[in-house]
Amino acid sequence: MNTKRNVKYHYLKTKKALHETMQRILDINRKRRFFGEDVSRKEELNEELKVLNAVAENQALRLRSIEVRMSKQEDAA
Repeated sequence: MNTKRNVKYHYLKTKKALHETMQRILDINRKRRFFGEDVSRKEELNEELKVLNAVAENQALRLRSIEVRMSKQEDAA
């Protein structure tokens, strides 16, 4: 793969992973409504939510850096 195609591949892959992570976060938020009184289950969901939020933040940062790299390549071309 050439560099431009490689960057685009990583961009699309990261974007898809971020979308999937966001969907998992939304699913957990929906589940939290149903476990209103179950404290142990709610704590498990909160821990999973913390991890997913950190993952989503890292993916978003990576996506931004790839976007910057893509714009620099377009400017150089």
